[in-house]
Amino acid sequence: MKPHLTLHSQSPAPAAAGARRLVTLPGRFRMRLGGELDEVQVAYEAWGRLSAAKDNVLLLFTGLSPSAHAASSGEDPSTGWWEEMLGPGKSIDTERFHVICVNSLGSCYGSTGPASTDPRTGKPYGPAFPKLTIEDVAAAAHGLLAVLGIPRVRVVMGPSMGGMSALAYTIMYPGEVDVLVSISSATRNPSPSRCAHCSAS
Repeated sequence: MKPHLTLHSQSPAPAAAGARRLVTLPGRFRMRLGGELDEVQVAYEAWGRLSAAKDNVLLLFTGLSPSAHAASSGEDPSTGWWEEMLGPGKSIDTERFHVICVNSLGSCYGSTGPASTDPRTGKPYGPAFPKLTIEDVAAAAHGLLAVLGIPRVRVVMGPSMGGMSALAYTIMYPGEVDVLVSISSATRNPSPSRCAHCSAS
């Protein structure tokens, strides 16, 4: 099955969609603790220009509860959860980096989660959604970048749970990350199923 990419920003979008983009990952997504998901969607937003060599990508993971709307843009001028940090000339400089903020797998902001429709039953997953781990969040983000044709990131970073997701990503794909930045997070991942179970609830 070929990857399907939906860019909501290519045409006027409903206010609820804003700058959010959705990607459907190809094939079945295998969960770390067992179970599989079909037609997994990953939501994200992006800022800054991608270089011709695709070597200026900063992958940003969110904390436990935010959406991928980390900062305002021309497509969505509403204030983001990291508005003070992300933008031209700011700490996360969008004149230097192409920033991709991923909505975590299991969330309720566009990426596949318990409230999503299970394509096998036509009903929401609900409590049948597989147990989710930090590693699953990292793997979904890696799948997104594969669909986008980005083989490597200059920086992977995140605050709080996002820092743990960034750490997991770096451990899982060590040859594909130049710099890890973990903010207000842990120096190692605790039991991932506990963290993820909160995220999926």
